Amino acid sequence: MAAISDPIMWTRGKTIGRGSFGIVTLATTTNSSVDIPSTIAVKSALFWRSKSLQKERELLHEFQDCDQVIRCFGADVTEEGGKILYNMLLEYASGGSLADRIGQNLGQRLRDFEVKQYAKSILLGLSDIHGRGFVHLDIKPDNILLVGTEKVAKIADFGFAKKFGVLKSQKRKRGLKGTPMYMAPESVLDNEYGPEADIWAFGCTDGYREDSLGLQ
Repeated sequence: MAAISDPIMWTRGKTIGRGSFGIVTLATTTNSSVDIPSTIAVKSALFWRSKSLQKERELLHEFQDCDQVIRCFGADVTEEGGKILYNMLLEYASGGSLADRIGQNLGQRLRDFEVKQYAKSILLGLSDIHGRGFVHLDIKPDNILLVGTEKVAKIADFGFAKKFGVLKSQKRKRGLKGTPMYMAPESVLDNEYGPEADIWAFGCTDGYREDSLGLQ
C-alpha cells in the first residue's frame, strides 16, 4: 500500500497499459474525500526516468478545472520490489480510449450522436488548452479517454505538450514532437508547432477507415 500527501491511501491493482514511460495500473483508494473516486489509474515510471511524468503532472495541474482534460489527483514516490517509482494518480477511464471504441465498431462508422459528442468535447478541450497558451502535440484516438458511464471524451497524455513561447525558442532543435502519422505537414517539414498542429491531428484517424469518426 502506498500513501500520498493529501493523504490518500491506495493499493496497486492489475496493469492496464504499458508505454515507453513505464506502466499504467488500476488502483483502489481508501479515502473519505468525495473528490477522490474509489478506483483510479496510476501511471508509474522508475524515478530516475520520470522527468517526463513529473512535467506532465505539472501541466495537468494547469487544467484541473477543465472538464475535457483527464483529472490528476496528485503524485507520489514509492518503493516497490526494491525499485523507487514515481506515480501519477489519474482519473480512471472505464470506457477505454477512443481508439478502443472505434476498434469495437469493427471498422464501421460511429453513430452520429457519438461523433458529435466526442468531437465537441475534444474541441472544447483544445480550445481551453490553446487559450491558456499551450499546445498538446499528440492528439490521436489513443490519447482520448472515455470516462464514466456516459463515456465523456477527455484529452490525456500531455507528455509532448508545450507553451507557445517555449516551442518558438526550440524551433531550430531537431526531433519530431508527436506521433508522425498525426502530425501536420508544417511540423514535419519545417519543425513548426502551434494550435494548428492539434487541429490537424484532431482530423486524422491513422489506422482506421477515413470516415470512422465521421469527420470526413
